[in-house]
Amino acid sequence: MKKINITSQVKELSDSLFNDRKTENLRYYPIDKFYILAHNYLEKILSVNHLEFIFYNLEMINETYTVQLLLCLPELWENVTYNDMITLIENFTNSFSFYVLMEFTHKYLEIDLMDEIFYNKNVDLKFKKDCIKYFPNIIASLYMNEFDYIELEENLYGVNIEQIKKIQLKFKNDSNFKSVMSKEEVYKKLSAIKI
Repeated sequence: MKKINITSQVKELSDSLFNDRKTENLRYYPIDKFYILAHNYLEKILSVNHLEFIFYNLEMINETYTVQLLLCLPELWENVTYNDMITLIENFTNSFSFYVLMEFTHKYLEIDLMDEIFYNKNVDLKFKKDCIKYFPNIIASLYMNEFDYIELEENLYGVNIEQIKKIQLKFKNDSNFKSVMSKEEVYKKLSAIKI
């Protein structure tokens, strides 16, 4: 298992981005691309190790903020590989990190990482059990709804649907990743997993 070590640069950058934002400076709470650009964060984010940045923010345990932050940074996902995803999964220290990763990757990248969680010997059994209990309750939130599409089509986050489709295509073209299944198929799959 490859260990992720968070540098002080990544921690300080992530903490600054989270703590310094003010509601009146945001077009779309809790974070948007307009804010990231206006406050010169994008260049800083892209200059640090992408895996450390993603990991640190997934571990923050602020689901809404983290999912929206990751959505606002399609550039960050251009270099993410299958092995990076495995490394993230194997390094998580809390169940919420799995939940947030699943929500973001399933909903916006349209990739299914369930097998990578449930059948990975390096993932703690407690986390697997937490996920198998939690995921059936959030299946609907793992898919974009009409409001999600409107938000992207109207560029409310500062990211548009075409940028997301481009990143989705990158992952679809990588045969290591599985595409998402229908809600019914996911529910069946989760019901069949024995841990």
